[in-house]
Amino acid sequence: MASKCSNKQSCLSGFLVGAAVVGAVGYGAYHLGCKNKPLGGSGGQQQEIQDIVIKVIKEKPDLIMTALNDGMQAQQDKLRIDMEKDASAMKDKLLQSSIVIGNPKADVRLLAFIDPMCPHCGEFLRISNALLLKRQDLAIHLIPIAMLGANSVALSKMMLAASGQNVDKMKTFFLKFGEKAGEIDQRPKLLKLAKESGLDVDQLEKAETAPETEKQLESNTKLAETLKIPGVPTVFGIYASGKMSIIPPTDLENFNTLIDTIKADKPIEASLASKE
Repeated sequence: MASKCSNKQSCLSGFLVGAAVVGAVGYGAYHLGCKNKPLGGSGGQQQEIQDIVIKVIKEKPDLIMTALNDGMQAQQDKLRIDMEKDASAMKDKLLQSSIVIGNPKADVRLLAFIDPMCPHCGEFLRISNALLLKRQDLAIHLIPIAMLGANSVALSKMMLAASGQNVDKMKTFFLKFGEKAGEIDQRPKLLKLAKESGLDVDQLEKAETAPETEKQLESNTKLAETLKIPGVPTVFGIYASGKMSIIPPTDLENFNTLIDTIKADKPIEASLASKE
């Protein structure tokens, strides 16, 4: 048996907000090409509902904003949970496709989809450098993808090509790239950085244009598409159990805290909540 509402105005307002949201979604879906019919009702009934909804929105705009924010948050939470579940199932493939920086036998691993041309990825790489200088229990797994045009493609290929050379020199190259991320926006600059890092530039250029490098970049792109990566950098923390959790953008101090949280096999959400 349904419970009675003690505040009819509140219940009516809540119902109308819900109706407004559902109606808006239904209307948008219909006009975007879905085959479902628009919500029914006569023209007069629809006009009456519309007038009442507009009145409620004007009188209590906070209700509609709360409903919309709650709906958006619920959708974001679902997307995050789905992405984490899919990434966990694909963990081995993701790790095999990555470039490893840091201790290959580390207790804690972060895996990040990055675009070399992305300034936010540059900030993540700078934080990674600082973390790797202080922590021997950490490995960073990078998966380059090209989302930002021709320069992204060229730089991503060169990063993939560099991963096939001497491990120590390759690490130096990536650490230097992290220091100068944002400045290295063209292929010649990256070649110069590679030479300064001790990499064989001739070998690098050959590997850059090799079919295997093109294939790897395409594979990385497909991985990102399969996971529905919304943008870069997208960073996952990998637990000992194999579970992967998305790490939100944050600063060096909080990254350290989150790494300790993963190492202790505790939920990232709990650590974030304690910071609020």
